[in-house]
Amino acid sequence: MSSWLNAAGISKNYGGVLALKETSLEIRAGEIRGLVGANGAGKSTLVKILTGITAPTSGAVHIDGEPLRLGKPKASLQAGIVAVPQELTVAPTMTVAENILLGHYPQYRPGFLRHREMRRTATTVLESLGLPIRPDSLVGDLSTILQRLVMVARAFSFKARLMIFDEPTATISPREVEFLLQAIKVLSRQNVSILYVSHRLDEIDALCTGVTVLRDGQVVAHLTAEQATHTALVGYLTAESMANASATTASDRTTSDERVLQLEDVAGNRLRGVSLTVRPGEIVGLAGVTGSGTRELLLTICGALSFSAGLITLCGEHVRSGNTPAAVSAGIGFLPGDRSLAVFPRNSVGFNISLPALARSARGVFVNRQAERSALAALLDRVALRSDPKALISNLSGGNQQRAIVARWLGAKPKLLLLDDPTAGVDVATRPEVHRQIQAACAEGAGVLLLSTDVDELAELSDRVLIFKSGSVASELRNATPRRILAAMTGQSEEEPSTIESEPPR
Repeated sequence: MSSWLNAAGISKNYGGVLALKETSLEIRAGEIRGLVGANGAGKSTLVKILTGITAPTSGAVHIDGEPLRLGKPKASLQAGIVAVPQELTVAPTMTVAENILLGHYPQYRPGFLRHREMRRTATTVLESLGLPIRPDSLVGDLSTILQRLVMVARAFSFKARLMIFDEPTATISPREVEFLLQAIKVLSRQNVSILYVSHRLDEIDALCTGVTVLRDGQVVAHLTAEQATHTALVGYLTAESMANASATTASDRTTSDERVLQLEDVAGNRLRGVSLTVRPGEIVGLAGVTGSGTRELLLTICGALSFSAGLITLCGEHVRSGNTPAAVSAGIGFLPGDRSLAVFPRNSVGFNISLPALARSARGVFVNRQAERSALAALLDRVALRSDPKALISNLSGGNQQRAIVARWLGAKPKLLLLDDPTAGVDVATRPEVHRQIQAACAEGAGVLLLSTDVDELAELSDRVLIFKSGSVASELRNATPRRILAAMTGQSEEEPSTIESEPPR
């Protein structure tokens, strides 16, 4: 069967950073094609190009041999390319029919809807997908999985020919995953093509008829279902040579029996009975697919999220639930994955770096500016940041902003560093510098919890790696390689699926 969508030579350059390089993709009618790759591999960029959100720097996309106008969302929608977002996007106070036809209501004239036609169309869509949902039901009364299936029906109602699912199971329970996969298979039987983007290789194996693997912005493999074994995909995603190299670079730091951080059966916000320890000078890696609870763990420890059960202690002292100022005062430093949450864009580089350590330069309510300037100069030199301290931090490149944030917490001399993707989006020159500073903080006695979507980074820096699944620690790896980490993260789920339930009678 020939392809109806053909993307060829797609490249995308963001300010000198090549997100995609000469990427090609073919999708046949009714095919379910998996798209896999580590964070930063270029998956999201490719999806944005196909849906018209962004235009490529070069390359072309053809539909049935005709060129698609790139960078035009309306053109992609008219061609039948529709994305189903990861987030739940429904109007809970509206009916199922109103949600399905949202954006293209049948109207007599502007402002006057054809309600019977809308209900009839919605009924046809629901029946064609085999969904046990009534068109007159309020969406807010439905279960989460049925609300998500309403989103699928809405996308289908646009006469979709290609539906793109980006990590669709990240926010639903294992019991509900099978429900969604069944609906996707029904779409395929309706001759709708599917591009399924996921880190969960067990879902790729259960669903997809072919798999495309991206690494560092390039396609490294187009595989058939038979070729796309779990072992083969892990090998393509990590690159065997990189795995072998990383196996020899694991940290040799020695740690004492003293505990900087200890968690005992901590629960709340996706966490289910988490217990772990971090010792002085130790880097403990955190790995898990989207929704596994790793990010919630860091937010809970730093006080941004509350915990409902269990105990967190820092150097023997209890950490209060949901109290960020208390956590910072106790000696916890947090570098969030979203850099915009870490900087004060309207303030200077010096202000952003010095903020946590101002107390060291203060005498009562007065700040010793000379001491502050000396400390700031030393920190700028330490992270090799060549910038005027008075310049706005928003004027710096992304990599230099990251250096400034790292300098902030080095100056604060934290007992515990919580790092969320510390090198995401930085240039190749900044990455090793950030790594050196993390290791330097450990040499000074800090403990580190490192969450990274880059398995090579985890293998290179971590003394041991904790694998998270469904909100708890599933396993621990020592002397971890990228291949072992990824294999542990994406192993088959032991949860047994159940059958889908229709909405309750009303």
